[in-house]
This record gives sequence, structure tokens and C-alpha cells, in this order.
Amino acid sequence: MQGHGRCLTLFLAFALLQYVQGGEVDQGQRDTNVTGRCIEKERKALLAFKRGLVDDYNLLSSWSSEAQKQDCCRWIGVCCSNQTGHVIGLDLSYEVIGKDYLQGKMICPKLIELQHLQHLYLNEINFTGSQFPDFIGSLTSLRYLDLSWTYFGGKFPSQVGNLTNLVYLDLSAMFSICRKPLISFLN
Repeated sequence: MQGHGRCLTLFLAFALLQYVQGGEVDQGQRDTNVTGRCIEKERKALLAFKRGLVDDYNLLSSWSSEAQKQDCCRWIGVCCSNQTGHVIGLDLSYEVIGKDYLQGKMICPKLIELQHLQHLYLNEINFTGSQFPDFIGSLTSLRYLDLSWTYFGGKFPSQVGNLTNLVYLDLSAMFSICRKPLISFLN
């Protein structure tokens, strides 16, 4: 029994070491079109998404195409898979950026390039009544979606029903700027 305990201890130590080192795999297993750690197509999609935001306080200053800021996996609010380099999380919530001064003109459709996105937190970004994006239903890997206090307008898209992997959804106060009850948007 003592030998099994030692094997278990070694296994746990190895697993902890993998976790601390980020569980990185060798280059041969990663996607080929990677800038630093970031996948180029996804970096461009994030930059297009940023252009749909009003960032008067330069909260997203780490999001840039400058040479030293090419790795989108190091940008504030962006989380990438250690194994593949794909963007798996985008969190621009108050807790991450530290202030709620971001405003939105629109959510850029290029966001659908983030096909591995599992976590999307855009809560408290004021989209001032712009149309809720229909393409959000194409992000089928999403598990967590928080669009609370985003103030979208228009009808709530039925395509959201395609998000079959969701385990968390927060849409509270999303449509309040439109001065209509939420039920009228769903009909």
C-alpha cells in the first residue's frame, strides 16, 4: 500500500508542476498561425471588437498591434488556452478593468472568429440601445455569458438558443434603456 501512496504523491506533484508551468505543450501541437502565443485571426478579431468600444480612459491600452503588444493572450481581460493558444475567455467586467467607463457602439461580428470562446463577460458596458447581436448564437462553445447592464435594444435574438453549452447566463437589466418591459422584446 505504501508504494501506491508514493506513486500517487509523484503523480500529484507532476500534475501540480504542469499546472504551475501553465501546462504548455510543445510547439508541434499548437496552431500554426500564432503571433507570440496568440492566434493571428483571433488577435485581429479582438482588435475589431475593440474598435466597437469607446475607451476614453484607455483601459484597454494593452490591446494593440504594436510589436511589443502582439500577444493578445497578455491583454487585459483576455484568457487563452495554454495548449492551443486559442482565446477561451473575454472578461471586460468592472472587476477586471477596474472601472466601468467602457461604452459600446456595437459588438463587432468579427467576434465569431473566437470559436473556442467559453467565457464572455461584457457586463456594465453601456451599448446605449444598439441592436443585440444576432451572431452571438454562433459562439457555440460559450459556457458563461454575462451581458447584464449592457443596455441593448431591439428584439432578443432566437439564435441564443444555439448556445447549448451555457451553464451561466446573466441578462439582468440588459434592455432597461429602451423603456419597454423585457417580455415585449421576447415576442
